[in-house]
Amino acid sequence: PATTEPATTEPETTEPETTEPATTEPATTEPAPTPLASLEPGGLSLPAATAAFGSLVVGNQAVSVTIWHDHLPVLAMASGVGAGGQPVTSDTPMVLASVSKLITAKTIARLATGGAIDVDGPVPWDLMGIAHDPAWDDVTVRELLQHSAGMPKARSSWLNDPGSCAIPLTAAVARPPIMSRGTWLYSNGNYCALGLLIEAVTGVDQATAARVFVFDPIEVEGPHLSTDGLSPIDGPYAKGIGRLERLGGAGTWLASSDDVAGMLDSITTDDLRTMTYPGIMIDQYGWGHTGTVDGAKACAWVMNSGRTIVVGIVAGNRPSTGGEVCDALVPALATDLGIWADEPRRLPV
Repeated sequence: PATTEPATTEPETTEPETTEPATTEPATTEPAPTPLASLEPGGLSLPAATAAFGSLVVGNQAVSVTIWHDHLPVLAMASGVGAGGQPVTSDTPMVLASVSKLITAKTIARLATGGAIDVDGPVPWDLMGIAHDPAWDDVTVRELLQHSAGMPKARSSWLNDPGSCAIPLTAAVARPPIMSRGTWLYSNGNYCALGLLIEAVTGVDQATAARVFVFDPIEVEGPHLSTDGLSPIDGPYAKGIGRLERLGGAGTWLASSDDVAGMLDSITTDDLRTMTYPGIMIDQYGWGHTGTVDGAKACAWVMNSGRTIVVGIVAGNRPSTGGEVCDALVPALATDLGIWADEPRRLPV
């Protein structure tokens, strides 16, 4: 059955992409969007995807959509006004919410390929400086990646308060893993821990590590953490960027749709040995991740047997989840490509 993702006011939900309850903002008036770039190699035409972008513009502060096909950017569209008063482009960093987890997972994958991390080995809590119940000693890095470590959800712990995500993580692991260990239970705590693991292994902060292992190899410079503050070159975020600090590796990244698409295009077979389901989401079109916080929604999806990538980022609350951003963009793009196969049926649910 198709996945439904209603907005919720409860901190404990089962929506995998939601990092906090969604709320509704009043609609705003935006100028009619125009494509910033439209390259059509081989006669590729994307009218349905362009129309889907237009539907996302209504009522939001800013929207950015980038599409790659056969390792080339083929469409980039954006609307809205950035934090410094400049027009938003597809290269404008915006709040990714839980799409940040793809950056964290890819950094882990690159460290695993280089032998710095054993994905199937135990999490080195002591190296990370995290006091914990001994029952966590045999939890593996892969269990964190796949949300099967028995980490409690405690979703309200991962937003708004200042300070490192190590604070709520230490509270979460002070008790043994919950009984769900071994099965998928989405918790931001898993990717908070992975971000801290990156820092412990590399000796640098996770932003620097991601630049070295993920972004520098593809010559991307714009992504940064919310702890750097909202730059004048960033997209808007009405709720105050500081509230995202506690998400750590689970949701603190800002990046442009261009940058995320380029990152996904550089995913290797070795990366996909680490970035596996259910840590990444899947549907009949492909795989990726969605993201939802109050004031920002995002979708990053690899489809068409890896040939096509779509990334959409919304500053605002329409639609109410990142999953619904995917619901707008992915089938529309599939229609343009002649591979339409009904509404996305995302797993896990």
